[in-house]
Amino acid sequence: MTDEVKQNQVEEQTSEQVVNDTANTGGAEKTFTQDQVNSIVAERARREAAKQLASLGVSSFDELSAIVQKSREREQAEMTELQKAQAANAELEKRLEQAANAQKELAVQSSIASLSAKLGIVDADAASRLLDKGAIEFDANGKPTNTEALLNDLLKAKPYLAGAGTSAMNPGRARKFSREEIEKMTPAEINKNWDAIKDSLESGR
Repeated sequence: MTDEVKQNQVEEQTSEQVVNDTANTGGAEKTFTQDQVNSIVAERARREAAKQLASLGVSSFDELSAIVQKSREREQAEMTELQKAQAANAELEKRLEQAANAQKELAVQSSIASLSAKLGIVDADAASRLLDKGAIEFDANGKPTNTEALLNDLLKAKPYLAGAGTSAMNPGRARKFSREEIEKMTPAEINKNWDAIKDSLESGR
């Protein structure tokens, strides 16, 4: 017995049941509970899904999913050697770019560390975090070319990075802070530069 014949029988039985229910209630309109309504809707949805699957030549969603999966596997297997080579080349270029970026970052950190000592920056890590990395320029070999200029600009904007010691840029003279500079400092920066801050406050700057 085909699904269509079974469906017709179910619909006929449903129609007969409706007629019988109407007769038993004296012709009054029959009411359904929410569960009955849900059941009717679900049955209709199931029949509609079965029709759609039948039109595709399958009997279940699992069978349809298996067909789609096999189709994808066949497409992958049929990928041309050229496509495989292109995919491998794209992956290689991606890895080379990642390696080049990592090398640039290492060169930047090394440059900041060495120049911080030269410029008298007491916290190279803080300078590295505050430095505008997007403004760094590189030569053909991937080495930064303007780190010193950027650090000098950073020192002008945040002079507390020079601390209270001496440096090649400020030999033999303790760092002094203005009240405006002190007010912009974090508690950690104040603690680190407390001696210089104290001297600045006592000197009335």
